[in-house]
Amino acid sequence: MLRKITRAGSIALVLVAGTLGALALRPGTPPVAPGVLFPGAMIDRPTLHLFERSCQNCHSENTAWPWYSRIPPASWIIAKDIREARSHVNLSNWNSYSAERQRDLLTQIGSVARTGRMPPSRYTFLHQEAVLTTRERQLI
Repeated sequence: MLRKITRAGSIALVLVAGTLGALALRPGTPPVAPGVLFPGAMIDRPTLHLFERSCQNCHSENTAWPWYSRIPPASWIIAKDIREARSHVNLSNWNSYSAERQRDLLTQIGSVARTGRMPPSRYTFLHQEAVLTTRERQLI
């Protein structure tokens, strides 16, 4: 009986130590600085709302970090995905792109939205509110 208790205690200790170690090794999350999307751009309110609902969590600094984003390995995956998304386009820094780059980005955004590549299914699985209808995809 004492052996079973000791073994269970050892397993629990290893699990707690492993979790604490993973938390300590957790990479920093990308910065958050809530602000306006597409600063300096003229975009109609309904379209802007679609971006706020379906794009800003990854493609801006308006990220709302869910509770599970603090638990490894989910935290690592989410932080990596957001860094990668912002490297493609950061809607919070829209006015820092040249006019030519903005046109290119708008073309790319429209293409990936209309073809259903964005938002990705692994994101919409947990964030049903981000799913775009066919009509909404055409608006973008």
